[in-house]
Amino acid sequence: MNKPTTYFRFSICLSLFCLFVIDSFAQFPGYKPGPGDTLKSVRIAADRKVTLSIYAPRASDVIVTGDFQQTFGPIKLKKDDIGIWSTVIGPLSPDLYSYDFSVDGLKTIDPKNTMLKEGANGYSNLFEVPGYEADYQAIKDVPHGRLEEIWFQAKSIGKVSRAHVYLPPGYENRSEQLPVLYLQHGGGDNDASWSTAGRANFILDNLLAEGKMKPMVVVMPYGNPGGGFYTNVSGDADPYYNYFFKDLVPYVEANYKVKNTPEFRAYAGLSMGGLQALNMAFFYADRFAYILPLSTGFFPNQLNEVETLCQDESVQQKINDLKLFWIAMGGEKDIAYQNGLNTKAVLDKYGIHYETDSYPAGHTFITWRHNLKDFAPLLFQ
Repeated sequence: MNKPTTYFRFSICLSLFCLFVIDSFAQFPGYKPGPGDTLKSVRIAADRKVTLSIYAPRASDVIVTGDFQQTFGPIKLKKDDIGIWSTVIGPLSPDLYSYDFSVDGLKTIDPKNTMLKEGANGYSNLFEVPGYEADYQAIKDVPHGRLEEIWFQAKSIGKVSRAHVYLPPGYENRSEQLPVLYLQHGGGDNDASWSTAGRANFILDNLLAEGKMKPMVVVMPYGNPGGGFYTNVSGDADPYYNYFFKDLVPYVEANYKVKNTPEFRAYAGLSMGGLQALNMAFFYADRFAYILPLSTGFFPNQLNEVETLCQDESVQQKINDLKLFWIAMGGEKDIAYQNGLNTKAVLDKYGIHYETDSYPAGHTFITWRHNLKDFAPLLFQ
């Protein structure tokens, strides 16, 4: 028997054996999906009522909280006879909402929902109620920019740090340098929050597609590089400012096609980041042309310090020389609302000019997404 014939017969035998093995395994009963596998945890009805569910057969108490709690409060879920806990909320206005399950007191992300918001202390889930009102943040068939996660050595804090950067559509083909917006998150969040819960890149894509704003690079830094939570009226107590000007800005200007003069820099921040924006105005206004504090204001015991600063004519002049000082709040539901009023009253007393705006959704990304939609077209005009 020659070798080709032997090889041919061996190949046939091997193929038949493999088919036998595959067929044999196919006869064994497969894995039977259970309620936790087949559950659809977020169901949005035509009337915009939302059913939220989680499979937790051994739990004794499940609640859910989220952006909607500004209106409806924390909600207890009810358990059915197979261990699925559910509740119906709404109807909700078209928007993007964050939510967290708590199972027997333990915060638990929804294992059946891959839409996530990343924060400094973990993850929350997201769901979207579609509709015209949310069209400005929708993922559309328009040219999309590039969202980058960058890592760089921050010498001021002695460690590697992270930021997110949005580059407008066609950035790689541009020869000219672009203006830059530094977009700061709030306490409890991190540099990914503006591009997850904040939908910043999609909001900007849509504004650019509609011709409503100038192309710009948007840098979303980490706001707590030195650890801790700082609310000081100060330009140096928080390690953030040293980090920002000595590490982050030089890295951005060395690695991206951005202009490096104050008239082409803007700074916006929310909540804790809004306090950082106010400090940028009081201590570093000459390094920016636009400063935009959102949902923020100094605390009552700090107002004397704020007043002392505002009495300084050089501070008054530098802030009034800004092309735009824009203070926005989340309406009376905003937990920083009174602090914002108090801070603006001190600014008014000393003739420091600002524009103001409000979106009445409270201290939430629902407000801050609208803020971004409204202020981005005002920049670099």
